Amino acid sequence: MASRRGVHLIWSLALICGCTAPHAYIHPEADLGFYRRVGVAQFQTLADDPRSGQKVQRVFLTELLKRHDFDVIVPGEFTRVENDIRTQAGLSGDIPMDSATLQKIGQKAGVQGILLGVVRDYRMERVGQEEFPMISFSLQLVDAPTGRIVWDISIGERGGPKFPVISIGETHTLDELTTKLCRRALGTLK
Repeated sequence: MASRRGVHLIWSLALICGCTAPHAYIHPEADLGFYRRVGVAQFQTLADDPRSGQKVQRVFLTELLKRHDFDVIVPGEFTRVENDIRTQAGLSGDIPMDSATLQKIGQKAGVQGILLGVVRDYRMERVGQEEFPMISFSLQLVDAPTGRIVWDISIGERGGPKFPVISIGETHTLDELTTKLCRRALGTLK
């Protein structure tokens, strides 16, 4: 009887630990229903892998499209507009954009919102005898007409075992963990 309670306790803890939602900022005056057409800017990379921004952006875009909440401008088209405006402003791809630049991009691309991302960690970490993914990134939705941040979230996780002895809820690949985190982050954008 006592061991059965212990098993239930472990399962309850696993569910609680594995299902916690990240905290996100949503501007108190934001009407998220206003943002029908959005563009996804090139994600910045602060991680050791110089292509991690592209990798996370690709997964994020797929998860965003699967939700059917937004009309997402074709990524190549949006990137062309973003690069044109960056060139005019003298900004390289690794320099964050200011509100004025975002407003110009939004106007030229014909979008109400621009989604930005910064990847901080994207690597495999050794845990005991195994390696597990470690990913963290930040996302923002910026109001294109004003350049104001309407949604912001930072999210990260290590994919290793949630409990030292029991291998429940493990994530083994960078792609799998990226997908989970993108879904979790987008779940706060309501």
